[in-house]
Amino acid sequence: MPEKIDIVIADHASLQQSTSRFDEWLKSMMDRKREQTGNYQLGGPIIPRVPPTFRKIENNSGCYDPSVVSIGPYHHGKPELKEMEDNKVTFASQFVMESQVAPDTMFCKVEGVASNARKCYTEDSTRKFEDKEFSQMMFLDGCFILHFFFCLSEQPEKLKMSNHHVSLVARDLFLLENQLPFEVLLELMSLRFNIQGGERVDLFEPFFKHIRSMPPRRESCREKLSKNLATISSFFRSLLKLFSSTDHPKSPTNELTAIHRKPAHLLELFHNKFVARSIIDAAGVKDHKSWYKDDSRKSWSGRYYPAKDLRKAGIHFKPSKTSLFTDVSFTPTLLAGRLYIPPLRIDDSTKPLLLNLVAYEACLGTCDDWVTSYVCFMDSLIDHHKDVKELRSKGILISTLGSDKQVAELFNEISDYLVPNPYAYSKVKRDIENHYRNGIKRWILHYKGPTYTFIFKYSFIFGLIVTAIKAYVSVVPMNPVFGVCKMPAANVTLYP
Repeated sequence: MPEKIDIVIADHASLQQSTSRFDEWLKSMMDRKREQTGNYQLGGPIIPRVPPTFRKIENNSGCYDPSVVSIGPYHHGKPELKEMEDNKVTFASQFVMESQVAPDTMFCKVEGVASNARKCYTEDSTRKFEDKEFSQMMFLDGCFILHFFFCLSEQPEKLKMSNHHVSLVARDLFLLENQLPFEVLLELMSLRFNIQGGERVDLFEPFFKHIRSMPPRRESCREKLSKNLATISSFFRSLLKLFSSTDHPKSPTNELTAIHRKPAHLLELFHNKFVARSIIDAAGVKDHKSWYKDDSRKSWSGRYYPAKDLRKAGIHFKPSKTSLFTDVSFTPTLLAGRLYIPPLRIDDSTKPLLLNLVAYEACLGTCDDWVTSYVCFMDSLIDHHKDVKELRSKGILISTLGSDKQVAELFNEISDYLVPNPYAYSKVKRDIENHYRNGIKRWILHYKGPTYTFIFKYSFIFGLIVTAIKAYVSVVPMNPVFGVCKMPAANVTLYP
């Protein structure tokens, strides 16, 4: 006899009570999460902490904490950073004195934006600071940053620091947890440099150019020819514009807004300079989302090949014309191909900078993760020191770190647990894989060495034969009618 199954149908009141209990539980969990992570300002600039998953990687553990100077509340008051706190007061007094503005006026400017600046950090990190104390910290840190960069570009002798100390300070100023709200810097810059709106972003340009500086590169004949053709073309276009009456002034577009959008902090300014702004500068694309249009049709999940294997397959590495992380391209030729990669300077500060840019992108929660994808792409090309040697010989890696093995280990350590965007460089990756899997090209490239040796050897022998014939012909005259040699007449006796 089959067992009975009792079906209980809950009434409407029971369902309402259950839903209410679930809502209360969910609300309490959200409140607890908010207390742990802090209350971020919705839609405003955010200075988050480095995600715990990044800090768990032992090889990268020392790349997120400042070594000489603390900026903001996260590392404020650490004993190992106390020495620089006295220097902050010195820097701030020099900054105020050179601005020729009353100290109270300058401090009131910072105090006016301190409440917004407090919201940029996690609540647990700012709770211990009174309003006055927090404003003082923002003021001293802001004056220190601006005076440091101004002296670095204009008056380096005023820093009174060794080169090693300067590099350590510069390293610390681009850590994710060591950032100051850019709004504070803008207020101070407006008073110090007397600029409308305080948008003196070019104060940081010399340092950015130093970090991402490009080595001098010789132009090939093809590039010189194309440049001359472009010059001629632009000349004729300008002539047409002069005689054309249909030109209208261009209306402002979102390009200027994208370039001049106020960043949240210095690290974001650096990121925008070499990623978001690059979309306009490098390819003329209107907005950063359009960059994915060509590549987003199909993601890529194929194989990776190290640099030395690609070189054997006929792919030549060339440095890109810009230092933008997005400027990676592949140009196929008849049998080979050219892979253009932005050059990267490798030194002691490279690893912390890249890791903090990657951590920043992870906190954004958007598809704007080009630095992460760039690091993973470079790691795919580098397996051993021979790959580093290949890229270094082509001017893509400019290393002052040490051996090629150390550079290979650096990329392997940075890329640990990183996942690139599947759409980033997807067209480039597909083109590389299609070239690598082309059996005919690989066969020709594989045998071109012996083939060229054979041709060279026998063409040399053939050349010797032709040279010998020419030498003989030059000595022995030829019959102009029949093209045969005229032999000297022999003394012949005719008999009657």
